[in-house]
This record gives sequence, structure tokens and C-alpha cells, in this order.
Amino acid sequence: MRTARRLAMVGLSATAMLGLLLAVAALSFGRLDGVAFYLVIAVGAVYIVRALWRPERAAKRAEEALLPPERRAVRRVPRRPISFPLVESLVTFLVWYGIAVAVDRVVTGATTVFTLAAVAPFAAFMLATLTIAGRHMAFRLTADDQER
Repeated sequence: MRTARRLAMVGLSATAMLGLLLAVAALSFGRLDGVAFYLVIAVGAVYIVRALWRPERAAKRAEEALLPPERRAVRRVPRRPISFPLVESLVTFLVWYGIAVAVDRVVTGATTVFTLAAVAPFAAFMLATLTIAGRHMAFRLTADDQER
């Protein structure tokens, strides 16, 4: 019975995904009735999977409750949510913007409006994103290492 339930969940999950993909295809052809039909199929499949999954989880919890505490699976402790450093991002953007304008001045000898309005902001945005993301990942990784 458990195997049949799992196979049904896999099949219905695939059906839900296919329904979503076909809904997008129907939308591209302008068939709103097809979009509604495929979305109903996808939502119905997800609802059935949810109903099938409930006894599966209950059985797993019941099996785990029978084990002694030291043999139970270790629950994962979620990480702190990632916060967005707004001031740091703005300062980093401005620094990279200045560097991009200075490099343009050195390379071309003149700073054009196109550089100031299009090239430098884009370059500054990309470099600031890489700088902040890299810094965040580095501190996150070292924090994980210190916890261990």
C-alpha cells in the first residue's frame, strides 16, 4: 500500500507540473479556457498529493516516536534569515560608480553622458552585487565553519 501511495504521489506531481507547463503554453496561444482547465488539473493534483502525503508523514512520525531519543533523526536548525544591507549596498555602488567613471576617463580621455548615464551605473550595479554577494557568502561560510 505504501509503495502504491508513493507511486501515485510521484505520478500526480508529474501531472501537476505538466498541467502548469501546458497552462503556460495555452496562455501563449491566447486560450484562457485551456489555461483555466490546466490550472484546475494542476491544483487538483497537488491537493490529492497533499492528501496522500498526510498518512505518510504520520506513519514516519509514529515510527520515529518508537525509537529511543538518541537514535532519532537530528532536526535541522534553520539559519537566521538573510538581511539586506541597504546602506552598505548604496556606498558600494557609489564607490564602484566612481571607479567606473575614473577608468572611463583614463581609457577614453573624456567622460561622455552615455558613460555617466548607462555604462557606469550598469558596471557599478554589477560590481556592487558581486562584491556584496561574495562578502556575504564569505562571512556565511566562515560563520558555518566556526559553529562546527
